[in-house]
Amino acid sequence: MADLKMESEIKKVLVIGNESLSSTILKALDSVTQADGQPAYNLTVLTYPSQAVKAPSQSLIKIAHKTSDFTPASLRSAFAGQDLIIITISGGDYSLQVRIINAAVAAGVKRCIPHEFGPDSLNEDIQARLPPIEERARIIRYLRSIQTAGSQPSGIPSVANGYANHAGKGCGYSSHDGDIEDGVNSQTSSGHKIPFEWVAVAVGCILDTKLVSGDLGFDIKWQSATIHGSGNESFAASSLQRVGEVIASIIQHWDQVKNRYLYAAGLITSANEIVGTLQKATGKEWTVGYAETVECVREGQARIERGFPDAGMFLMERSVLFDRELKAVEAFERNSANKTLGLAQESVDRVVSGAVHEFQHSGKVDCGCG
Repeated sequence: MADLKMESEIKKVLVIGNESLSSTILKALDSVTQADGQPAYNLTVLTYPSQAVKAPSQSLIKIAHKTSDFTPASLRSAFAGQDLIIITISGGDYSLQVRIINAAVAAGVKRCIPHEFGPDSLNEDIQARLPPIEERARIIRYLRSIQTAGSQPSGIPSVANGYANHAGKGCGYSSHDGDIEDGVNSQTSSGHKIPFEWVAVAVGCILDTKLVSGDLGFDIKWQSATIHGSGNESFAASSLQRVGEVIASIIQHWDQVKNRYLYAAGLITSANEIVGTLQKATGKEWTVGYAETVECVREGQARIERGFPDAGMFLMERSVLFDRELKAVEAFERNSANKTLGLAQESVDRVVSGAVHEFQHSGKVDCGCG
């Protein structure tokens, strides 16, 4: 990503988490500079006490590290003085997310980016299949219930008042939603309201990460793939690097996109296109098998019922990509924020070849991958 030159009132950014999402966000924000060439942000990472920070190599600045036991008092202390918090942990844990958000408001933090970075959480059929996604949707409703910003920005399709999804079901915000808690009082002791703003972003499947792990059914080691559906079903995806770039651009365009649920996938692809690209990247013919999407759902449910929730859930997540009836890609196609954010489309070839390279060279000291 080319260095961004920016001026913004957002200077102090705290990222919660120490895994790949937090790392790519830190790397992207670390590369942003002001007009005078100085780093744009003071960056802080918040983790549990036992966790280390996975900071980018060759960082322009020293990234501060704070720890917390994630009690409300500890979180308020950690958040003091920050302009923005970005949550990259426990996206499906409603109680923890709300605790973090409430602590941010109580600490006087004005902005939050919740943990999304995946499929369309506002799609009710996806919520029905994936309970953690339903929890993420509850978090969006909660954020809407406490926001205090004013007018509707232009340039981004609104989903605030019942975005009409594929089935005609309202999957937007209702101020009378029974899931919303009483929340926090976003006022100072003198009664002045503290403005609180948020942006959530769906990026689709993080393609390179899923290819390396094999969670999508593509086995790079043995050049084989199991595809659910016809293989021609379109789905939204992004590279891991793209997630960081999206966050950097959201901050740069904050006033244009605040208090919105954004769709910012790097690309739209299909399983058959990925197979073709994998064959080109590996230089080998792949063995490909096809199965019905309903079989993926059935096996996922069976694994969960047998006491293997993680193994079952990744199959359920895979089924969302390949199940045409869910129309999970439609919001990304119709409501893309990429133009507003100044983001170009990613190349399927580049993302897939990068995943193959990572799989083949991960851990090799002489790789030079950077």
